[in-house]
Amino acid sequence: MSVILAENLTKHYGIVHAVNNLSLTVQENSVIGLIGPNGAGKTTTIKMVLGLLKPDEGHVEIFGENPWDNPDLRNNIGVVHEKNYFPAHQKVLNYLERVCRIFGVPEFRAREVLGLVNLEEANDRQIKALSAGMLQKFGIAHALIHKPKLVVADEMTANLDPLARSSLLDLVLKLHKEEKVTFLLSSHILPELSRVCDSVAVMNRGKVWASGKLDELYDKFSARTVRIFTDQPEKLAEQVKALPYVEHVSIDSRGISVKVAEGKEDNLYEDTPKLARKSGAKIQGIESESTSLEELYRQIVTQQGEKQK
Repeated sequence: MSVILAENLTKHYGIVHAVNNLSLTVQENSVIGLIGPNGAGKTTTIKMVLGLLKPDEGHVEIFGENPWDNPDLRNNIGVVHEKNYFPAHQKVLNYLERVCRIFGVPEFRAREVLGLVNLEEANDRQIKALSAGMLQKFGIAHALIHKPKLVVADEMTANLDPLARSSLLDLVLKLHKEEKVTFLLSSHILPELSRVCDSVAVMNRGKVWASGKLDELYDKFSARTVRIFTDQPEKLAEQVKALPYVEHVSIDSRGISVKVAEGKEDNLYEDTPKLARKSGAKIQGIESESTSLEELYRQIVTQQGEKQK
């Protein structure tokens, strides 16, 4: 079942195309990462999905309904922001008990959600006394008060140190498994996301350039890739591209990444020194490329970008 279904969404701010013909599907009981650089259109997309912005074109549904001006639908959604703003002088438990009354749920739910996010010991603290990591956990607790089926988190780890980011993502994984919550996580910080996301949607220039299960995307974009470090990447790339088993070559300032046909990695290791001598390039290193989420993103943007030229 699709929790979110967005088709051909477009949103302009004057002459700026923030989102351009974007389509996205989020399946029930999944954790999907909406990844891309700042300015890719992630936040605008989230605002349209939540019904906070009306798309100029296209259509979006949450749980089969249009979210625009649909407050009843929002009862099934929790939201965690990059920067949370709560009443600074309120005490943690007292504030969440007030939120319970607003949503019409029993006040004991406040203690339940604080337990879920491991903040029971902060019950009597003022919100302003929470650390950055604790404040984001408090934001998740706030989002869970009404037992939503979907939680949307926009850059919730952006201002945290690595340990706090890791702790927060562990919490997401726990809530997904134990509470059966579907998560849409928007982020430009990629290293840790592969631990919690079962699928991703890669955004760039206002579009989703690729989406799907992580293992499927790894197979399609990052499998059988060898990284060659050289002082003359462009010259060496011209030689490597001519090899019959090479499927794709991308270039950056430090070297080239080469995707080869299945079973041909050893051939590239053997042929590279010969091609380097021929092109006058010096080889500084050669290795099989890791299948990190950062590398997957780089491969998708490089390959899809070249197709769109």
